[in-house]
Amino acid sequence: MFRRGTRSNLIQADKLDFFFDALDHLGEIELLRMRAAWKSVDPQAHDDAWTAVRAAGALNGIGTDIDRVRNRAMAWSTKGDNAVPFRQNDNVTWAEVKLEAAEAIVDIALAVALGDLLDAKTREILLTAWDGDL
Repeated sequence: MFRRGTRSNLIQADKLDFFFDALDHLGEIELLRMRAAWKSVDPQAHDDAWTAVRAAGALNGIGTDIDRVRNRAMAWSTKGDNAVPFRQNDNVTWAEVKLEAAEAIVDIALAVALGDLLDAKTREILLTAWDGDL
């Protein structure tokens, strides 16, 4: 959640909070699947989606909000542990699994936060790795 008293132009802040809460309940398998789904998308499609995100930011004057969402997603991906206990699987730690899913998490968070400010194709690309309701 954005700090109270902080101005945010993001229309979907409540959905973004829901997404981050849902992340706290995912396990290694789900995060590894997210990473695999994210990697399955054509790199040019990712570039085009990010161009659309930057354009939406410039057009709507929400570049700072986009940076805040990206930073929040990266912070979730890089902090030690959330709700799931520390795990180890084939010498890959829980923290490493989270970090490997970071790009997918950033994309999903931006799609959620920007909502209808993005066209359907861009949202679909950014949400590729999410297998749930938002």
